[in-house]
Amino acid sequence: MGDARAAHRERTAAETAYRQAADARPESPTPYLRLARLYRDWNRPPEGLDALARAEERGADPKEVAALRAALYAAQGDWERAVAEGERALALGDDPDTLRLVARGYLWLGRLEAARSACQTLAERAPADAEARECLGFLLALGDPSAARPYLQAADTPFSADLLAALGEGEPAVRLARMGQAALSHGEPALAVLALERATVRMPDFADAHALLGHALEGIGRSEAARVHLETAARLAPDSPLARSLLGLHYLNRGDPAAARPHLEAAYDLDPQNPAFALYLGFLYADLGQYAVADIWLAEATRLAPEDPDVWDAVARFYLERFPGDARGITAARALVRLAPDSAGAHALLGRALLFAEDYAGAEEALQKALELAPDLAVAHYDLGRLYLLRGQREVARAEFIRALDLNTDPTLRGEIEGIIREQMPQEFLVGQLLAVVLQL
Repeated sequence: MGDARAAHRERTAAETAYRQAADARPESPTPYLRLARLYRDWNRPPEGLDALARAEERGADPKEVAALRAALYAAQGDWERAVAEGERALALGDDPDTLRLVARGYLWLGRLEAARSACQTLAERAPADAEARECLGFLLALGDPSAARPYLQAADTPFSADLLAALGEGEPAVRLARMGQAALSHGEPALAVLALERATVRMPDFADAHALLGHALEGIGRSEAARVHLETAARLAPDSPLARSLLGLHYLNRGDPAAARPHLEAAYDLDPQNPAFALYLGFLYADLGQYAVADIWLAEATRLAPEDPDVWDAVARFYLERFPGDARGITAARALVRLAPDSAGAHALLGRALLFAEDYAGAEEALQKALELAPDLAVAHYDLGRLYLLRGQREVARAEFIRALDLNTDPTLRGEIEGIIREQMPQEFLVGQLLAVVLQL
């Protein structure tokens, strides 16, 4: 049935089964609740919210509805609504997962005291919860490093270790800046903002703190506030590679390569051995339409870091996106595979490059290797489906497309797959869907 399919991440078949159940039992909230959970795990929040509304209309448990709705709003980045729904769920009953989500929402909304209280509650209820201790330790360290140490030591994570190292700084502004930098390096921009805002208040002319704060604000979607701090950093320290590069990237990511150019060129001039700056200049000149110049800068990046897989990955993706099937992209992807032979993503990237170059045998070998390393890599299943469709192996292609849809959590990729199915093989897809339902009955 649908639950068994969902448990095995056969989500397309599970979706069909739940909708069949909803048609058979139109007054029951259960099928719609199951659909909402499925869409939550499938990263399809709009469909999940719609299913949840139908479940609520049919008398679903208010606590479960509120908790699910909080998770779906959080997946959309709507933290105001996520927190409101999460608080409603917690008022109806204790739920550690919802409390953790609400705590994260408080952080994104800058509600420090509420976040600290939620993390304190989580840490007290689950002493083995490293994430809760990590979060509580960080929040305490904003004002009282000595109180934070026991929690960070108990968390015993790479993030907490970096935070403990930051606490050794004597100057408060420097300590806060290092905490913010650690948070950024561990993918926690909301936490970084809390520390870096305090660093810039304590030391208004601290250019690096302004630059990092701008970068953190970008990470939580506050682009205009980010620009103010990035420009402040560049004004305070025009010879800082960090300040100039982050401001240049800000403009580049906003689609303004002309504004980005002086800052990225300055960053490279200040630190010409940094391969990242050469990469940025390659992207910049491509956006300016000067592809010959872009080629020179990308080659310079790989010269500076010939053994760095991240550099080769960026170069391979650049050519794959801009010039699919180009030999330069294939060369970069092969270099990436050589440097990262156990990376499924590297093999998948090579497979896609070879697919565009119409080297179908090579593409299949690379994609199969990617799936050997990571069987649930959706993009590899998708590209195998395209390969088989080009070969005329429609049934095998359909199976790969459905597997990619079952696993995929990227809306853009999902749209590409569904478009191919609708346009090129609608009959096979519908037959497969019907067969999947029959097998569950």
